[in-house]
Amino acid sequence: MAAVAFGIAAPAANAAEVHRTAATVSAAELAALKAANPASATNGEASITPEQLAEMTALAKAAEAKQGDEHRVKRAAGGKFGNIINLLKKSPGLMKAAVNAAKKGARSFEGWVSSLSNWNPVKWAIKATPEWAMYQLIDYLAHM
Repeated sequence: MAAVAFGIAAPAANAAEVHRTAATVSAAELAALKAANPASATNGEASITPEQLAEMTALAKAAEAKQGDEHRVKRAAGGKFGNIINLLKKSPGLMKAAVNAAKKGARSFEGWVSSLSNWNPVKWAIKATPEWAMYQLIDYLAHM
């Protein structure tokens, strides 16, 4: 109740709703979402098309469904980070921005991830990666 009174719950609900429905956005809606995040012009999101977003969202949901227990999450994160790399490959602009950020180090990469919009499934796939594995991902991307 207090969260609603202070206006905290509504923005959180809106962000979750945008993330959940990203697969069905139109070009105009996607343009509005991009415009809502000033970092979109520099973090690689500006190049995402509605079709690419739909593909990335479907891949992220499929990967989420496969990762049930802690053991599988650790195994996936410790490997080649196939799910995250596949998501990044769906948008060459995002891949290029991720590699550039990774080459500048962990702090830069984490800043880049934080700059991604809440509607971007890449953001949530990376944020779900265990911290110990994040550095392996950064190293992998930095050497691409």
